[in-house]
Amino acid sequence: MIQQESKAILAQVQNILNEYDYPLSVRQIYYQLVARQIIENIENEYRKLSRLTVIGRDEGILDEEKFADRLRQIQQPDTWTDLVDFMQTVKRAYRKDYWIQQPHYIEIWIEKDALRGVVEPITKKYAVPLLVVRGQVSRTAIYQASQRFTEQADKECYLYYFGDFDPSGITIYESLLNRLSGFNGGNLDITFERIALTQGQINGYDLPPAPAKKSDPNTKKFVKQHGDNVVELDALPPDVLIELVQETIEQHVEWETWNETASIEKQETGELQEFIAGRE
Repeated sequence: MIQQESKAILAQVQNILNEYDYPLSVRQIYYQLVARQIIENIENEYRKLSRLTVIGRDEGILDEEKFADRLRQIQQPDTWTDLVDFMQTVKRAYRKDYWIQQPHYIEIWIEKDALRGVVEPITKKYAVPLLVVRGQVSRTAIYQASQRFTEQADKECYLYYFGDFDPSGITIYESLLNRLSGFNGGNLDITFERIALTQGQINGYDLPPAPAKKSDPNTKKFVKQHGDNVVELDALPPDVLIELVQETIEQHVEWETWNETASIEKQETGELQEFIAGRE
């Protein structure tokens, strides 16, 4: 039997899920509840919510399809029933490189793997490279990034970062900026910008803070510069995060050239379809 208090929280969870036309993680739901002052921003409340949402789904109160687990995605190789089926995939998959005629090269880096599913549809739509850093960036990842930016040296290069507003999140960004800027003899010309989270966004969207972890070796410096409260990127409403990523990308698009490329793509796709149809 679900207690009345739990039923009330489940009703609020359902309201939040209904506000979005895509699945949310439990962490995202948690921050929405905290922001609406329905639950406290403490880890014990998150654990309670996690258990409660399982019960809600078991009881048929909450829709399974409305939940996302972006950390645990099954990896399955592509297969086809026959060559005709494969050729249909080829037909759908063709896409021109829209950026080859653009004056800019950009990459989006995010700290949290749990938010890949929120950001990736936008970066995929615009064919922009996305890197999930998952903590401090390895030497190999820095080297590989330097190679990508070196190959685009004839363009204006930009790296945009989305991460937590906490001691580690700030340190990760500062570290990758310094390390990548200094790579290859300091000859990489890249404009870096931390898009989220910022103090302005925290204030503007009234995002729920929590005390900085004393165990984090970067906390003392962070508290001195920013104060004691930290906020995770997950606390930002998903639609706001999506809009930020889209605006970040679109500011670099020269639409006349982009639309010309789209017209060529449409023509070439038609030619490809005719080619495939003649062999089916």
